[in-house]
Amino acid sequence: MKRSVSILLLLLPLTVLAYDFQAGHLFYRIVNPLQQQVEVTYEDPYQVRLYARLRVLTIPERVILDSTVFTVIGIGPTAFHDCPKLRRVRLPHTLQYIDSAAFAEALSLDSIMLPYSLRRISDAAFYHCPSLSFVDIPSTVDSIGHNVFSYCRLLRRIFVDPDNPRYDSRGNCNGVCLTDSDRLIATCARTSFPFDLRQVGDMAFMYSPYLRRAILPDSVHRIGYAAFAGCDVLDTLYLPPTLSSIGEWAFYACRRLRYVTLPDAITSIPYGCFAECTDLREITTPLGVDSLAERAFYFSGIRSANLRGVRYIGVSCFSGCRFLRTLTLSSALQTVEPTALENCNALQRIYIPMGQRKRIQKLLPEKYHKIIYER
Repeated sequence: MKRSVSILLLLLPLTVLAYDFQAGHLFYRIVNPLQQQVEVTYEDPYQVRLYARLRVLTIPERVILDSTVFTVIGIGPTAFHDCPKLRRVRLPHTLQYIDSAAFAEALSLDSIMLPYSLRRISDAAFYHCPSLSFVDIPSTVDSIGHNVFSYCRLLRRIFVDPDNPRYDSRGNCNGVCLTDSDRLIATCARTSFPFDLRQVGDMAFMYSPYLRRAILPDSVHRIGYAAFAGCDVLDTLYLPPTLSSIGEWAFYACRRLRYVTLPDAITSIPYGCFAECTDLREITTPLGVDSLAERAFYFSGIRSANLRGVRYIGVSCFSGCRFLRTLTLSSALQTVEPTALENCNALQRIYIPMGQRKRIQKLLPEKYHKIIYER
C-alpha cells in the first residue's frame, strides 16, 4: 500500500504494447483498422522518450498514413506518463477515451479541457499531477476509473456537467458521485460530503494530502476499499450510526488519526483497516463486532484495546503494536491466531471475564499467561 503501487502495476503491460507508426512528433497504434481508428501511444518504454521534452501538446483529430486517413479516438496506457515539462494539452473532439495512467505524474500539467466526445477516463489517468487546478467532466463520460485524480495536490475543482446521466457533482460537492448508487468516487482538495451520500467509493480519498476532517453524513452505510488510505493529515473522523460496512485498508496509514468510535452496526474490522495508524490511541469494539481480520491494527500506535464480543482475532492483527499495554478480551473469544500479538512487547495486562482463565490461556501464547487478570 505504498503510493507508487498502483502506478507500478499499471506499468506492467508496457512490454506488450507498441506503436504502429509515427506522424509528426507523436506515435500511434491502430486500434480498429476497419474503421481506421488509432490511439496515441508512447515511443519506447525503455529509453528516454521524445515526449519527456514536451511543454505543449496538441493531439490532432486525424492523421494520415500512406494516404489512409485515421481518426484519433484515444490516448493509450501511460502514453504521457512522467512528462515533467508538459503544461498545456489540447485534446481533439474525436477523443473517446483516456486510458490508464495516460497523464500520470505530468508534474507541470495545470489545466486540461476534456472534449464532449470523451466517454471513458481510466484508472490513474491523472494520478499525481500536482499542478492540475480544475477538471470539468463532460456529459458524455460514462466510465471513470479508480485513482483518477489521486495526489493532485492543487486540484480545487471537479465539476460534472449536469446533463451527465451517470455521474454528478450534487450540491456542488467538488467531487464525482455515481448517481444511481449515491457513491462518491473521485475527490479533490475541496470535496465535501453530500447530505444524501450513501457510499464512499473504493480509493475515493486515497493518499489525499489535504483531508483533515471526515464528518460523514448519517446517510452513509458503506466505506469502500482503501477509501481513506494514506490520508496522513486526517485527524478527525465521524462514522455515522448507519455505517454497516468498511472495506479492507479503509484507513491504512492515517497517521494523525487518534480516536475512532465505531458504529454499532459494524460486525467486523477488515484486513489492514487501521494498519499503520501510528497515532491511534485506543479502540473499543461494539458488541456486534465478532471478528478482527488479518493485520487490522498492524503496526498501529494503539495503547488500549477493548474487544467486546470479539470471537476471532486474525493473523498479525496487533503485530508490531509496540505501545499496546492493555487488552480486554470477551467471553465470546474462540480463536486467537498465533501471530495476532506478535512483537507487542509493552503489553502489561490482559483482562478477561471471571471464570475464563483456563479456556483463554489455551488461546494465547504461554508468555502472556502471567499477565492475565480476571475481572
